[in-house]
Amino acid sequence: MISTDKNSVSTSVSDSGPDRHFAAIVESTHDAIVSKNLDGIIQSWNPAAEKIFGYTAAEAIGKSVTMLIPKENQGEEPRILARIRRGEKIDHYETVRKRKDGSLVNIWLTVSPIKDASGKIIGASKIARDITQQKKIEELQLQFVAIVESSDDAILSKDLNGIIQSWNKGAENIFGYTAGEAIGKSVTMLMPEGHEDEEPKILARVRRGEKIDHYETVRQRKDGSLVNISLTVSPIKNASGKIIGASKIARDVTEQKRVEQKMHEVRGELATLNRELEHRVMERTASLNEAINQLEEFSYSVSHDLRSPARAMEAYAKAVIEDYGPRLDARGLGFLQKIVRSSGRMDKLIQDLLTYTRVLRSDVSLKSVELAPLLRDILDQYPEMQAPHAQIRLQDGLGVAMAHEASLTQALSNLLSNAVKFVNPKTIPQIDIRSECRNGKVRLWIADNGIGIKPEFQSRLFRMFERINPGMRYEGTGIGLAIVKKAVERMGGTVGVESDGVTGTSFWIELSSASTRPAQTI
Repeated sequence: MISTDKNSVSTSVSDSGPDRHFAAIVESTHDAIVSKNLDGIIQSWNPAAEKIFGYTAAEAIGKSVTMLIPKENQGEEPRILARIRRGEKIDHYETVRKRKDGSLVNIWLTVSPIKDASGKIIGASKIARDITQQKKIEELQLQFVAIVESSDDAILSKDLNGIIQSWNKGAENIFGYTAGEAIGKSVTMLMPEGHEDEEPKILARVRRGEKIDHYETVRQRKDGSLVNISLTVSPIKNASGKIIGASKIARDVTEQKRVEQKMHEVRGELATLNRELEHRVMERTASLNEAINQLEEFSYSVSHDLRSPARAMEAYAKAVIEDYGPRLDARGLGFLQKIVRSSGRMDKLIQDLLTYTRVLRSDVSLKSVELAPLLRDILDQYPEMQAPHAQIRLQDGLGVAMAHEASLTQALSNLLSNAVKFVNPKTIPQIDIRSECRNGKVRLWIADNGIGIKPEFQSRLFRMFERINPGMRYEGTGIGLAIVKKAVERMGGTVGVESDGVTGTSFWIELSSASTRPAQTI
């Protein structure tokens, strides 16, 4: 039999077999086995009780069992003791108890009366089983069931003979059969004509333990209509790892397939329209190029023919001034001088137009051009760019660019002329010319100390006939920078400007580096 004191569980085992067997069960069981008197004072405490609740036998025996009961469950103990006094047994009572560390444990409780030799009830024995893990499993199972039932996908299971074992709401919605109509039937009832051979192949792969991912196929609904599905099939194993069936997740992809088909049709239509558009663009481009060529021819011809009368006006006006100037009054002489200036400006404008047209029409053959020697030649041709009229600093080793020498000369001449021209009165032009090489490009900078260009005007700067200082004394046709831009673009380069509008201007031209590139024609 079992005797107890207030510090431990002690067993006094008689020679009889049943007592020895009973003691061994109490000591080795995984369930907490506890006894208490009718006042709820703990009398015995086995090792499993210590493991489940955290108290040693010495800490528990002699204490009230209420120390294990959470505050919100304190009303349970009086009700349990009342039933025990009436001789009742409480079977499989699920509740919550508190461990020594304050954490809660879900238990499955059985309480039985203890009687003395005369049959009088003197206490109670309690067997408590920790079902915390079981509760978690049950909660997970409930969550899983909720997920399965709420899924829009069809989720079903079948045995290795293809007989349906489970059927969720999604399966009912997709295929039209209720669970009662589907469970127990062969899954082949969903196979349309021409797809009957799929199921044996699927079951063979499942038996080998294979998983089938995102298999697109067709199934038949209860009403006979077909549905496109994406199917995933996984083996189901029992506790020993043996494959006993398969789970199937089927997603209705009918709308997706319809959209894909529509997109395919649209892509085909777009391809056809694109080919038609390309053909029209080619036709219109050819027509436009022809019109541009004719316009360029006309522009070149008109500009060339206009130079002769413009020069004649200037020459005749100068002759009148020279031969008859003393006979004219100041007003008449002023008119003639205006004619000379205007005809000179007209001639310069016509020259620039001819230059722009030549840039547009000429073939541009690119070759290696050393920048420093080219710039020195340009500077030597213009007295206004030489000391003491201007101070020009040329960086050593400017690099070698792929360029058309005549076009590059024209562009650089225009930029240098502007740098010398657009300065404040009585200011000596100071120009810094430098370069930088990066990413296979050479960028040439021409920085001056002129009047600057305000940022709001810079986007218009390279257009034809743009003059951003019309009210000032600086003369110009508004074509020079357009010539620069077109010449640089014909060489496959780019041009730009930086200025704060106050402290000068920095123009740049960027061309391909000639270090590795052969000569070519654009």
